[in-house]
Amino acid sequence: MRGLRRRRVPAQGNGAGRRHDLLSRLLAPLVSVAILATLLLLAAAPARVPADAGSHTGGSGPAVAVGAGPSAAPGDRAAAIGDRPSTTPFTFTGPVQPNPAGLGAFYGKRVTWATCADDERFDCGTVVVPVDYERPRGARTSVALRRLPASGPAHRIGSLLINPGGPGGSGIEFVGEAPDFFGDAVRQRYDIVGFDPRGMGQSDPVRCLRDSDLDAMYAADPTPDTPGERAAARKAPAERNRACLTRGGPLAARMGSEFVARDLDVLRSAVGDERLNYYGVSYGTMIGALYAQFFPSRVGHVVLDSAVLPDAREEATPSQQDVDASARGWADEFDDVVDDFATDCGSSVECPLGKDRAAVSATLVTFLDRLDRHPLETGYASLPRLTEGWATTAIGWGLTRPETWPDLVDALDTAVSGDDGSDLAAFAMEMVDRNEDGTYAADATERGHLPVTCADWPPSPWDSAVPSRDVLENHPLWARVEAPTTAECDGWTGVRRRTLTVRPDVSTPVLVIGNDDDKTTPIEDTRALAGEISRSRLVTVSADGHGAYGSDNDCADEVVDDYLARAKAPEDGFHCGA
Repeated sequence: MRGLRRRRVPAQGNGAGRRHDLLSRLLAPLVSVAILATLLLLAAAPARVPADAGSHTGGSGPAVAVGAGPSAAPGDRAAAIGDRPSTTPFTFTGPVQPNPAGLGAFYGKRVTWATCADDERFDCGTVVVPVDYERPRGARTSVALRRLPASGPAHRIGSLLINPGGPGGSGIEFVGEAPDFFGDAVRQRYDIVGFDPRGMGQSDPVRCLRDSDLDAMYAADPTPDTPGERAAARKAPAERNRACLTRGGPLAARMGSEFVARDLDVLRSAVGDERLNYYGVSYGTMIGALYAQFFPSRVGHVVLDSAVLPDAREEATPSQQDVDASARGWADEFDDVVDDFATDCGSSVECPLGKDRAAVSATLVTFLDRLDRHPLETGYASLPRLTEGWATTAIGWGLTRPETWPDLVDALDTAVSGDDGSDLAAFAMEMVDRNEDGTYAADATERGHLPVTCADWPPSPWDSAVPSRDVLENHPLWARVEAPTTAECDGWTGVRRRTLTVRPDVSTPVLVIGNDDDKTTPIEDTRALAGEISRSRLVTVSADGHGAYGSDNDCADEVVDDYLARAKAPEDGFHCGA
């Protein structure tokens, strides 16, 4: 199950449109329903807007925004719908807070840029940060950066650091698409700088999970129905987490977003900017919000797109009624995706899986139950059998990526009708960056997720919440693809997030934007995060998909470009039409 509480839907999802293909390629797998179910169980609380969302009591930043009034509470954020919002110019004045004490060895060290060996359009560099900010004289680690220089250096504002979500998504890869993703005005005025978060990608990588660990997670039985299967499912997370921390050492224990946000301030200093200019989408919004909490007067031009709400308050054990209500909500959203999948499947020819959602769901439920008893041969030496677990991995990841649906339909048809598991096994392996020889790509999406997720989301009574039998029976495909599991962070002893709510008191407007019909990070969370940041400007967009900027909505693109390149903040609560 992806989780019963929305607070923990962390990952970047599908993009659409001319510039959002990048996010679709990079990060759509990170929102796989199957992976969020069987790997990380990112339980999230029923959406709620804090009672004090309209008041802000965080640290004060002295910068002054011209015309930037206080934020309205989320419920009051109603403004005109149109193509062009009215905007207010803003400026930055006044002192900024000093660099944190005791970190002189890391601040003020400018990046030494060199032309990247693989693409001369970009510059590459590294920045050294402490593994533990409370012990800055201890171990160090390096963060890799890639820069696309501003195309109009005479009008350059500074650097725009970018994060595509994940958690752990590669900013190095993201900046590779910056010429197409960001508008010309933004490109002219900023060096676009991407970074791989600590422990990820081209930064000093943490090898937390081995290939065999990933195989075990993807193959895990989503419907354990014998005492032995249930016992194995209960033991697996703690064993995996202990091994991860042993292999990954001190860095694996300190990969949470609080550390990344503090790294971000060192990066800001290293690129020579007094204030942070930042674009973060999906899980990148959590990093940006934590940064604003820690360094309010250092906030510059900051865009938070399609928010993950960081709130993780201590909660009472939910009643079964609460669990079932939340589960029905998730199941309904899952069914909506399957409905779209079935409609797309039959859009040009008769869908071989069924004529509508009910028929497709019934076909797939029967198929998965058959696999549970009799896995199919695949012809791959490293993955000889297509199990129920591998099939739900293929379905779960594929459903989050509409561009793969034709291939998923063909692979499912071959397996369902022809009893041949080869195509579906190949599809699953492609989705999770697995090679035919059984090895995974060095930057396979799940290698570093575990230490981030377990650091960011403290244990909660919701972690092991299981819906009633009637909920599972009424949504049988959801119950298999997003199968309830034990808490995936059992046994985690790494450093956990301490800032469990954010209330950044910033003096200049932060732009918070999201799509009305975002099924990955619901618009309610984007609204709530805007309500928690003083003087933020909320913009909602009549669109579906994940990520508002660069998704074929000219109004949304203009709002972000005006904000970043021209220092013009939109009216709070503005709504971009379709």
